[in-house]
Amino acid sequence: MPFHYPPPPGTVLICRFPPPGATPTGEMTKTRPVIVVSRRLKGRPGLVSIVPVSMTAPRQEARWHVRVPAEAMPPGWGEREGSRWAKCDMAMVVSLERLSQARTQAKRGAPFSPLSRVDEATLYEIRKALSFVFELS
Repeated sequence: MPFHYPPPPGTVLICRFPPPGATPTGEMTKTRPVIVVSRRLKGRPGLVSIVPVSMTAPRQEARWHVRVPAEAMPPGWGEREGSRWAKCDMAMVVSLERLSQARTQAKRGAPFSPLSRVDEATLYEIRKALSFVFELS
């Protein structure tokens, strides 16, 4: 179920990117977690800025890679061993229609778990990395 409002910065959601081979080389592909990095902006209904998360460590760690704690991942995405990495060099704007909350069966039978979020320290590091990528500092 897509979102109808922009979630707050730091929210971790699932984004449906096109499958591998359906986009030009180097663009983001496949369904994966993303971290919302923009606030709700007037005049941008239905759009939100995100940073994709990779379950594969970068070949060479750089200033635009930020380690994301597994505990911040939505249910079903945090259980696998290994690090998660915010790929701040791949920041982009996506439609809310691409985003969804992780589906799990909660104890009371609710179809969704509470929204996952990164902690303030991780969000700060992501913002620092974005500042570097976009030459804002």
